[in-house]
Amino acid sequence: MRRLVRVLPLLLGACASVEEHRDAALQSARDDFAARSGVEAPSREDHGEARVAAALDALLAGELDESTAIRVALLNNRDVRAAYGRLGIGAADLVQAGLLHNPVFGVEALFFLDGGTEVDLGLAQPFVDLFWRPLRQRAAEHELAAVGAAVTHDLVHLVYSVRREFVRIRAAQQLVAMQRRAVDAATASHELMRELYAAGNVTAQLLSAERIGEARARLELAAAERAAREAREPLNRLLGLWGPHVAWRIGGELPEDGAAAIDLERIEGRSVAASLDLIESRARIDAGAQRAGLASWKGWLPDGSLGVSGMREAGDEWAVGPALELELPIFDRGQAKVAAAEAALRMQLDRHVQIAVEVRAAARLLRDRLEMLTQRARFLRVELVPAQQQLLHETLQNYNAMQIGVFQVLAQKQQQLAAVREHLATLRDCWLARIDLEELLAGSIPPDASSTYWPGAGAAAAEPDRGGH
Repeated sequence: MRRLVRVLPLLLGACASVEEHRDAALQSARDDFAARSGVEAPSREDHGEARVAAALDALLAGELDESTAIRVALLNNRDVRAAYGRLGIGAADLVQAGLLHNPVFGVEALFFLDGGTEVDLGLAQPFVDLFWRPLRQRAAEHELAAVGAAVTHDLVHLVYSVRREFVRIRAAQQLVAMQRRAVDAATASHELMRELYAAGNVTAQLLSAERIGEARARLELAAAERAAREAREPLNRLLGLWGPHVAWRIGGELPEDGAAAIDLERIEGRSVAASLDLIESRARIDAGAQRAGLASWKGWLPDGSLGVSGMREAGDEWAVGPALELELPIFDRGQAKVAAAEAALRMQLDRHVQIAVEVRAAARLLRDRLEMLTQRARFLRVELVPAQQQLLHETLQNYNAMQIGVFQVLAQKQQQLAAVREHLATLRDCWLARIDLEELLAGSIPPDASSTYWPGAGAAAAEPDRGGH
Protein backbone atom coordinates (compact mmCIF):
# COMPACT_ATOMS: atom_id res chain seq x y z
CA MET A 1 0.00 0.00 0.00
CA ARG A 2 2.86 2.36 0.85
CA ARG A 3 4.38 1.70 -2.59
CA LEU A 4 1.10 2.70 -4.25
CA VAL A 5 1.04 5.93 -2.23
CA ARG A 6 4.54 6.75 -3.42
CA VAL A 7 3.67 6.02 -7.09
CA LEU A 8 0.46 8.07 -7.19
CA PRO A 9 2.19 11.48 -7.06
CA LEU A 10 4.29 10.47 -10.08
CA LEU A 11 1.19 9.52 -12.04
CA LEU A 12 -0.60 12.72 -11.07
CA GLY A 13 2.44 14.75 -12.04
CA ALA A 14 2.40 13.16 -15.52
CA CYS A 15 -1.27 14.05 -15.97
CA ALA A 16 -0.64 17.64 -14.93
CA SER A 17 2.23 17.82 -17.41
CA VAL A 18 -0.06 16.66 -20.22
CA GLU A 19 -2.53 19.43 -19.36
CA GLU A 20 0.23 22.03 -19.27
CA HIS A 21 1.57 21.04 -22.69
CA ARG A 22 -1.94 20.88 -24.14
CA ASP A 23 -2.93 24.29 -22.78
CA ALA A 24 0.31 25.85 -24.02
CA ALA A 25 -0.16 24.35 -27.50
CA LEU A 26 -3.80 25.46 -27.59
CA GLN A 27 -2.94 29.00 -26.56
CA SER A 28 -0.23 29.15 -29.22
CA ALA A 29 -2.69 27.93 -31.87
CA ARG A 30 -5.32 30.45 -30.73
CA ASP A 31 -2.84 33.33 -30.84
CA ASP A 32 -1.63 32.33 -34.30
CA PHE A 33 -5.22 31.98 -35.53
CA ALA A 34 -6.18 35.40 -34.18
CA ALA A 35 -3.19 37.02 -35.89
CA ARG A 36 -4.08 35.42 -39.22
CA SER A 37 -7.86 35.82 -39.26
CA GLY A 38 -8.54 38.75 -36.94
CA VAL A 39 -10.95 36.51 -35.01
CA GLU A 40 -10.56 35.22 -31.46
CA ALA A 41 -10.92 31.46 -31.15
CA PRO A 42 -12.92 30.14 -28.20
CA SER A 43 -11.17 28.52 -25.26
CA ARG A 44 -11.86 24.99 -24.06
CA GLU A 45 -14.06 26.42 -21.31
CA ASP A 46 -16.19 28.22 -23.91
CA HIS A 47 -17.15 24.82 -25.37
CA GLY A 48 -19.10 23.80 -22.28
CA GLU A 49 -22.58 22.66 -23.30
CA ALA A 50 -24.44 25.17 -21.10
CA ARG A 51 -22.28 28.09 -22.24
CA VAL A 52 -22.62 27.14 -25.91
CA ALA A 53 -26.43 26.84 -25.62
CA ALA A 54 -26.71 30.26 -23.98
CA ALA A 55 -24.37 31.84 -26.52
CA LEU A 56 -26.32 30.37 -29.46
CA ASP A 57 -29.60 31.78 -28.21
CA ALA A 58 -28.03 35.23 -27.94
CA LEU A 59 -26.12 35.15 -31.23
CA LEU A 60 -29.03 33.83 -33.32
CA ALA A 61 -31.69 36.10 -31.81
CA GLY A 62 -31.29 38.87 -34.38
CA GLU A 63 -30.25 39.11 -38.00
CA LEU A 64 -27.15 37.04 -38.69
CA ASP A 65 -24.10 38.88 -39.98
CA GLU A 66 -20.74 37.50 -41.05
CA SER A 67 -18.89 38.04 -37.76
CA THR A 68 -21.73 36.53 -35.74
CA ALA A 69 -21.86 33.47 -38.00
CA ILE A 70 -18.11 32.96 -37.59
CA ARG A 71 -18.50 33.13 -33.82
CA VAL A 72 -21.29 30.55 -33.95
CA ALA A 73 -19.18 28.23 -36.10
CA LEU A 74 -16.19 28.40 -33.77
CA LEU A 75 -18.39 27.69 -30.77
CA ASN A 76 -20.77 25.10 -32.16
CA ASN A 77 -18.97 23.23 -34.93
CA ARG A 78 -17.84 19.95 -33.35
CA ASP A 79 -14.84 19.73 -35.67
CA VAL A 80 -13.36 22.63 -33.69
CA ARG A 81 -13.60 20.62 -30.48
CA ALA A 82 -12.17 17.59 -32.28
CA ALA A 83 -9.24 19.75 -33.42
CA TYR A 84 -8.62 20.81 -29.83
CA GLY A 85 -8.65 17.13 -28.89
CA ARG A 86 -5.84 16.48 -31.36
CA LEU A 87 -3.69 18.89 -29.37
CA GLY A 88 -4.41 16.84 -26.27
CA ILE A 89 -3.21 13.70 -28.05
CA GLY A 90 -0.05 15.44 -29.22
CA ALA A 91 0.64 16.73 -25.70
CA ALA A 92 0.18 13.23 -24.29
CA ASP A 93 2.61 11.85 -26.89
CA LEU A 94 5.14 14.50 -25.86
CA VAL A 95 4.88 13.56 -22.20
CA GLN A 96 5.08 9.88 -23.06
CA ALA A 97 8.25 10.48 -25.07
CA GLY A 98 9.89 11.94 -21.96
CA LEU A 99 9.05 9.04 -19.66
CA LEU A 100 11.63 6.38 -18.89
CA HIS A 101 10.83 2.72 -19.23
CA ASN A 102 9.57 1.09 -16.07
CA PRO A 103 12.01 -1.10 -14.12
CA VAL A 104 11.44 -4.83 -14.34
CA PHE A 105 11.22 -6.91 -11.15
CA GLY A 106 11.67 -10.65 -11.46
CA VAL A 107 11.30 -13.56 -9.03
CA GLU A 108 12.36 -17.18 -9.49
CA ALA A 109 11.81 -19.93 -6.91
CA LEU A 110 12.97 -23.57 -6.95
CA PHE A 111 11.46 -26.05 -4.53
CA PHE A 112 13.80 -29.05 -3.88
CA LEU A 113 12.25 -32.49 -3.44
CA ASP A 114 14.23 -33.16 -0.28
CA GLY A 115 13.19 -29.86 1.21
CA GLY A 116 14.38 -26.31 0.99
CA THR A 117 13.86 -23.49 -1.51
CA GLU A 118 16.12 -21.50 -3.79
CA VAL A 119 14.97 -17.95 -4.51
CA ASP A 120 16.34 -15.57 -7.16
CA LEU A 121 15.30 -11.92 -7.18
CA GLY A 122 16.14 -9.34 -9.84
CA LEU A 123 15.45 -5.65 -10.45
CA ALA A 124 16.57 -4.23 -13.81
CA GLN A 125 16.23 -0.81 -15.38
CA PRO A 126 16.81 -0.22 -19.13
CA PHE A 127 19.64 2.31 -19.02
CA VAL A 128 20.28 2.82 -22.76
CA ASP A 129 16.85 4.42 -22.89
CA LEU A 130 18.38 7.44 -21.15
CA PHE A 131 20.30 8.26 -24.35
CA TRP A 132 17.18 8.00 -26.57
CA ARG A 133 14.97 10.14 -24.36
CA PRO A 134 16.14 13.58 -25.68
CA LEU A 135 15.75 12.45 -29.29
CA ARG A 136 12.27 11.11 -28.62
CA GLN A 137 11.27 14.32 -26.87
CA ARG A 138 12.51 16.55 -29.68
CA ALA A 139 10.65 14.44 -32.26
CA ALA A 140 7.47 14.64 -30.16
CA GLU A 141 7.89 18.42 -29.77
CA HIS A 142 8.07 18.82 -33.55
CA GLU A 143 5.04 16.57 -33.98
CA LEU A 144 3.08 18.69 -31.50
CA ALA A 145 4.10 21.81 -33.42
CA ALA A 146 2.85 20.15 -36.62
CA VAL A 147 -0.47 19.35 -34.94
CA GLY A 148 -0.72 22.97 -33.76
CA ALA A 149 -0.23 24.21 -37.34
CA ALA A 150 -2.86 21.74 -38.58
CA VAL A 151 -5.35 22.91 -35.93
CA THR A 152 -4.76 26.55 -36.85
CA HIS A 153 -5.23 25.59 -40.50
CA ASP A 154 -8.59 23.97 -39.73
CA LEU A 155 -9.80 27.05 -37.84
CA VAL A 156 -8.69 29.41 -40.62
CA HIS A 157 -10.39 27.27 -43.25
CA LEU A 158 -13.60 27.19 -41.22
CA VAL A 159 -13.71 30.99 -40.97
CA TYR A 160 -13.25 31.52 -44.70
CA SER A 161 -15.71 28.73 -45.54
CA VAL A 162 -18.35 30.60 -43.51
CA ARG A 163 -17.52 33.79 -45.39
CA ARG A 164 -17.88 32.01 -48.74
CA GLU A 165 -21.30 30.66 -47.82
CA PHE A 166 -22.38 34.16 -46.78
CA VAL A 167 -21.50 35.42 -50.26
CA ARG A 168 -23.46 32.61 -51.90
CA ILE A 169 -26.51 33.16 -49.71
CA ARG A 170 -26.57 36.91 -50.32
CA ALA A 171 -26.18 36.40 -54.06
CA ALA A 172 -29.00 33.85 -54.03
CA GLN A 173 -31.24 36.24 -52.08
CA GLN A 174 -30.47 39.08 -54.49
CA LEU A 175 -31.35 36.82 -57.40
CA VAL A 176 -34.69 35.99 -55.77
CA ALA A 177 -35.45 39.70 -55.31
CA MET A 178 -34.54 40.36 -58.94
CA GLN A 179 -36.72 37.50 -60.17
CA ARG A 180 -39.65 38.76 -58.10
CA ARG A 181 -39.37 42.15 -59.80
CA ALA A 182 -39.29 40.35 -63.13
CA VAL A 183 -42.46 38.43 -62.21
CA ASP A 184 -44.20 41.67 -61.20
CA ALA A 185 -43.28 43.25 -64.52
CA ALA A 186 -44.36 40.17 -66.50
CA THR A 187 -47.65 39.98 -64.60
CA ALA A 188 -48.40 43.65 -65.25
CA SER A 189 -47.57 43.23 -68.92
CA HIS A 190 -49.83 40.18 -69.15
CA GLU A 191 -52.69 42.04 -67.47
CA LEU A 192 -52.33 44.94 -69.89
CA MET A 193 -52.30 42.56 -72.84
CA ARG A 194 -55.49 40.89 -71.63
CA GLU A 195 -57.22 44.25 -71.43
CA LEU A 196 -56.06 45.11 -74.96
CA TYR A 197 -57.21 41.70 -76.19
CA ALA A 198 -60.62 42.16 -74.55
CA ALA A 199 -60.94 45.50 -76.33
CA GLY A 200 -60.01 43.83 -79.61
CA ASN A 201 -56.78 45.78 -80.09
CA VAL A 202 -54.38 42.77 -80.15
CA THR A 203 -54.49 39.24 -81.45
CA ALA A 204 -54.70 36.01 -79.42
CA GLN A 205 -51.11 35.23 -80.48
CA LEU A 206 -49.81 38.31 -78.68
CA LEU A 207 -51.82 37.45 -75.56
CA SER A 208 -50.40 33.92 -75.56
CA ALA A 209 -46.88 35.30 -75.86
CA GLU A 210 -47.41 37.50 -72.78
CA ARG A 211 -48.83 34.56 -70.85
CA ILE A 212 -45.78 32.46 -71.78
CA GLY A 213 -43.51 35.31 -70.66
CA GLU A 214 -45.21 35.47 -67.24
CA ALA A 215 -45.06 31.67 -66.87
CA ARG A 216 -41.35 31.67 -67.69
CA ALA A 217 -40.71 34.42 -65.13
CA ARG A 218 -42.53 32.41 -62.45
CA LEU A 219 -40.53 29.29 -63.27
CA GLU A 220 -37.28 31.25 -62.96
CA LEU A 221 -38.47 32.69 -59.64
CA ALA A 222 -39.20 29.19 -58.34
CA ALA A 223 -35.71 28.06 -59.40
CA ALA A 224 -34.13 31.08 -57.68
CA GLU A 225 -36.10 30.43 -54.48
CA ARG A 226 -35.03 26.79 -54.49
CA ALA A 227 -31.38 27.83 -54.94
CA ALA A 228 -31.72 30.29 -52.05
CA ARG A 229 -33.16 27.59 -49.77
CA GLU A 230 -30.43 25.13 -50.71
CA ALA A 231 -27.74 27.77 -50.17
CA ARG A 232 -28.64 27.85 -46.47
CA GLU A 233 -27.73 24.23 -45.75
CA PRO A 234 -23.95 24.44 -46.29
CA LEU A 235 -23.90 27.28 -43.76
CA ASN A 236 -26.06 25.29 -41.34
CA ARG A 237 -23.51 22.48 -41.59
CA LEU A 238 -20.58 24.81 -40.92
CA LEU A 239 -22.39 26.40 -37.96
CA GLY A 240 -23.39 23.01 -36.54
CA LEU A 241 -27.06 24.05 -36.40
CA TRP A 242 -30.24 21.99 -36.53
CA GLY A 243 -33.82 22.14 -35.30
CA PRO A 244 -35.23 25.58 -34.42
CA HIS A 245 -31.81 27.21 -34.74
CA VAL A 246 -31.86 26.98 -38.55
CA ALA A 247 -34.45 29.76 -38.83
CA TRP A 248 -31.80 32.50 -38.94
CA ARG A 249 -31.99 35.50 -41.25
CA ILE A 250 -29.32 37.19 -43.36
CA GLY A 251 -29.65 40.67 -44.80
CA GLY A 252 -27.56 42.93 -46.97
CA GLU A 253 -26.29 42.75 -50.53
CA LEU A 254 -22.93 42.10 -52.13
CA PRO A 255 -20.77 45.23 -52.43
CA GLU A 256 -19.86 46.11 -55.99
CA ASP A 257 -16.05 46.22 -55.91
CA GLY A 258 -14.69 42.84 -54.82
CA ALA A 259 -11.02 43.84 -55.16
CA ALA A 260 -11.18 47.00 -53.07
CA ALA A 261 -8.48 47.47 -50.39
CA ILE A 262 -6.58 44.25 -51.10
CA ASP A 263 -2.84 44.24 -51.73
CA LEU A 264 -1.90 42.06 -54.72
CA GLU A 265 1.83 42.83 -54.64
CA ARG A 266 4.36 40.02 -53.96
CA ILE A 267 1.48 37.61 -53.67
CA GLU A 268 3.58 34.46 -54.14
CA GLY A 269 6.17 35.26 -51.49
CA ARG A 270 3.55 36.34 -48.97
CA SER A 271 1.53 33.18 -49.56
CA VAL A 272 4.56 30.93 -49.08
CA ALA A 273 5.60 32.76 -45.92
CA ALA A 274 2.11 32.42 -44.42
CA SER A 275 1.41 28.84 -45.50
CA LEU A 276 0.33 26.65 -42.58
CA ASP A 277 0.75 23.60 -44.78
CA LEU A 278 4.44 24.45 -45.15
CA ILE A 279 4.79 25.15 -41.43
CA GLU A 280 3.24 21.78 -40.63
CA SER A 281 5.43 20.10 -43.25
CA ARG A 282 8.60 21.67 -41.82
CA ALA A 283 7.70 20.46 -38.34
CA ARG A 284 7.12 16.94 -39.60
CA ILE A 285 10.45 17.06 -41.47
CA ASP A 286 12.19 18.00 -38.22
CA ALA A 287 10.41 15.19 -36.42
CA GLY A 288 11.36 12.76 -39.18
CA ALA A 289 14.99 13.83 -38.94
CA GLN A 290 14.97 13.13 -35.22
CA ARG A 291 13.43 9.71 -35.78
CA ALA A 292 15.97 8.91 -38.49
CA GLY A 293 18.80 9.84 -36.12
CA LEU A 294 17.24 7.75 -33.38
CA ALA A 295 16.98 4.72 -35.65
CA SER A 296 20.60 5.16 -36.77
CA TRP A 297 21.97 5.37 -33.21
CA LYS A 298 19.92 2.40 -32.06
CA GLY A 299 21.69 0.26 -34.66
CA TRP A 300 25.02 0.99 -32.97
CA LEU A 301 23.88 1.04 -29.37
CA PRO A 302 21.30 -1.70 -28.75
CA ASP A 303 19.05 -1.96 -25.72
CA GLY A 304 20.52 -2.89 -22.36
CA SER A 305 19.41 -3.11 -18.74
CA LEU A 306 21.30 -2.52 -15.52
CA GLY A 307 20.08 -3.67 -12.15
CA VAL A 308 20.62 -5.71 -9.03
CA SER A 309 20.19 -9.43 -8.51
CA GLY A 310 19.72 -11.37 -5.30
CA MET A 311 19.82 -15.13 -4.68
CA ARG A 312 19.25 -17.32 -1.67
CA GLU A 313 19.86 -21.05 -1.78
CA ALA A 314 18.35 -23.50 0.67
CA GLY A 315 20.00 -23.13 4.04
CA ASP A 316 22.29 -20.30 2.93
CA GLU A 317 22.25 -16.56 3.37
CA TRP A 318 21.25 -14.03 0.69
CA ALA A 319 23.76 -13.09 -2.00
CA VAL A 320 23.37 -9.74 -3.75
CA GLY A 321 25.20 -8.35 -6.77
CA PRO A 322 24.90 -6.25 -9.93
CA ALA A 323 23.16 -7.50 -13.07
CA LEU A 324 23.74 -6.41 -16.67
CA GLU A 325 21.83 -7.37 -19.80
CA LEU A 326 22.83 -6.26 -23.30
CA GLU A 327 21.18 -6.97 -26.61
CA LEU A 328 23.68 -8.38 -29.12
CA PRO A 329 23.14 -6.86 -32.60
CA ILE A 330 23.88 -10.05 -34.51
CA PHE A 331 20.80 -10.63 -36.68
CA ASP A 332 19.04 -7.25 -36.52
CA ARG A 333 21.31 -4.22 -36.53
CA GLY A 334 18.46 -1.86 -37.38
CA GLN A 335 19.29 -1.48 -41.08
CA ALA A 336 15.64 -1.78 -42.17
CA LYS A 337 14.44 0.75 -39.58
CA VAL A 338 17.13 3.22 -40.60
CA ALA A 339 16.28 2.80 -44.29
CA ALA A 340 12.56 3.27 -43.58
CA ALA A 341 13.17 6.41 -41.50
CA GLU A 342 15.44 7.91 -44.16
CA ALA A 343 12.95 7.08 -46.93
CA ALA A 344 10.14 8.70 -44.93
CA LEU A 345 12.29 11.79 -44.44
CA ARG A 346 13.10 12.05 -48.16
CA MET A 347 9.43 11.60 -48.98
CA GLN A 348 8.49 14.43 -46.61
CA LEU A 349 11.16 16.69 -48.10
CA ASP A 350 9.84 16.08 -51.62
CA ARG A 351 6.29 16.71 -50.46
CA HIS A 352 7.42 19.97 -48.83
CA VAL A 353 8.81 21.26 -52.12
CA GLN A 354 5.61 20.26 -53.93
CA ILE A 355 3.46 22.08 -51.36
CA ALA A 356 5.47 25.24 -52.01
CA VAL A 357 4.87 24.82 -55.75
CA GLU A 358 1.13 24.39 -55.12
CA VAL A 359 0.97 27.47 -52.91
CA ARG A 360 2.72 29.61 -55.52
CA ALA A 361 0.47 28.31 -58.30
CA ALA A 362 -2.62 28.99 -56.20
CA ALA A 363 -1.41 32.53 -55.49
CA ARG A 364 -0.97 33.33 -59.17
CA LEU A 365 -4.25 31.70 -60.17
CA LEU A 366 -6.32 33.43 -57.49
CA ARG A 367 -4.70 36.82 -58.11
CA ASP A 368 -5.39 36.60 -61.85
CA ARG A 369 -8.91 35.29 -61.23
CA LEU A 370 -9.73 38.16 -58.89
CA GLU A 371 -8.38 40.77 -61.32
CA MET A 372 -10.25 39.25 -64.26
CA LEU A 373 -13.55 38.89 -62.41
CA THR A 374 -13.26 42.42 -61.00
CA GLN A 375 -12.79 43.83 -64.49
CA ARG A 376 -15.64 41.70 -65.82
CA ALA A 377 -18.03 42.74 -63.04
CA ARG A 378 -17.15 46.40 -63.58
CA PHE A 379 -17.68 46.10 -67.35
CA LEU A 380 -21.06 44.42 -66.86
CA ARG A 381 -22.16 47.07 -64.36
CA VAL A 382 -20.92 50.07 -66.34
CA GLU A 383 -21.36 48.96 -69.95
CA LEU A 384 -23.51 45.91 -70.65
CA VAL A 385 -26.33 46.21 -68.09
CA PRO A 386 -27.01 49.92 -68.84
CA ALA A 387 -26.84 49.20 -72.58
CA GLN A 388 -29.36 46.38 -72.24
CA GLN A 389 -31.65 48.59 -70.19
CA GLN A 390 -31.41 51.36 -72.78
CA LEU A 391 -32.13 48.88 -75.57
CA LEU A 392 -35.18 47.54 -73.72
CA HIS A 393 -36.44 51.10 -73.21
CA GLU A 394 -36.02 51.88 -76.91
CA THR A 395 -37.69 48.60 -77.86
CA LEU A 396 -40.70 49.43 -75.70
CA GLN A 397 -40.91 52.86 -77.35
CA ASN A 398 -40.92 51.25 -80.79
CA TYR A 399 -43.49 48.71 -79.63
CA ASN A 400 -45.76 51.48 -78.35
CA ALA A 401 -45.39 53.13 -81.74
CA MET A 402 -46.43 49.78 -83.29
CA GLN A 403 -43.18 49.52 -85.23
CA ILE A 404 -42.22 46.10 -83.80
CA GLY A 405 -44.07 43.11 -82.37
CA VAL A 406 -44.41 41.82 -78.83
CA PHE A 407 -41.99 38.93 -79.45
CA GLN A 408 -39.15 41.38 -79.96
CA VAL A 409 -40.07 43.05 -76.68
CA LEU A 410 -40.03 39.69 -74.87
CA ALA A 411 -36.67 38.83 -76.39
CA GLN A 412 -35.20 42.13 -75.17
CA LYS A 413 -36.66 41.57 -71.71
CA GLN A 414 -34.96 38.18 -71.54
CA GLN A 415 -31.64 39.63 -72.67
CA GLN A 416 -31.85 42.45 -70.16
CA LEU A 417 -32.66 39.98 -67.38
CA ALA A 418 -29.80 37.71 -68.47
CA ALA A 419 -27.36 40.66 -68.33
CA VAL A 420 -28.44 41.53 -64.78
CA ARG A 421 -28.20 37.87 -63.77
CA GLU A 422 -24.74 37.55 -65.31
CA HIS A 423 -23.56 40.64 -63.46
CA LEU A 424 -24.83 39.21 -60.17
CA ALA A 425 -23.15 35.84 -60.82
CA THR A 426 -19.89 37.54 -61.77
CA LEU A 427 -20.02 39.73 -58.67
CA ARG A 428 -20.59 36.63 -56.54
CA ASP A 429 -17.63 34.85 -58.17
CA CYS A 430 -15.50 37.96 -57.71
CA TRP A 431 -16.14 37.97 -53.97
CA LEU A 432 -15.53 34.24 -53.76
CA ALA A 433 -12.17 34.74 -55.49
CA ARG A 434 -11.30 37.50 -53.05
CA ILE A 435 -12.13 35.31 -50.05
CA ASP A 436 -10.12 32.45 -51.57
CA LEU A 437 -7.11 34.74 -51.96
CA GLU A 438 -7.49 36.09 -48.42
CA GLU A 439 -7.63 32.53 -47.09
CA LEU A 440 -4.44 31.69 -48.97
CA LEU A 441 -2.73 34.74 -47.46
CA ALA A 442 -3.96 33.58 -44.04
CA GLY A 443 -2.17 30.26 -44.51
CA SER A 444 -4.76 27.84 -45.92
CA ILE A 445 -5.05 26.69 -49.54
CA PRO A 446 -8.75 27.09 -50.49
CA PRO A 447 -10.58 24.20 -52.19
CA ASP A 448 -11.12 26.07 -55.48
CA ALA A 449 -7.47 27.07 -55.85
CA SER A 450 -6.85 24.20 -58.28
CA SER A 451 -9.94 24.70 -60.45
CA THR A 452 -9.47 26.62 -63.68
CA TYR A 453 -11.68 28.77 -65.88
CA TRP A 454 -13.13 27.30 -69.06
CA PRO A 455 -14.76 29.46 -71.78
CA GLY A 456 -18.52 29.20 -71.58
CA ALA A 457 -18.54 28.73 -67.81
CA GLY A 458 -19.92 32.24 -67.40
CA ALA A 459 -23.23 31.21 -68.92
CA ALA A 460 -23.54 28.34 -66.50
CA ALA A 461 -22.63 30.64 -63.64
CA ALA A 462 -25.55 32.88 -64.54
CA GLU A 463 -28.14 30.14 -64.03
CA PRO A 464 -30.33 30.86 -61.00
CA ASP A 465 -30.22 27.31 -59.62
CA ARG A 466 -26.41 27.00 -59.51
CA GLY A 467 -25.29 26.17 -56.00
CA GLY A 468 -21.83 27.61 -56.43
CA HIS A 469 -19.98 24.51 -55.20
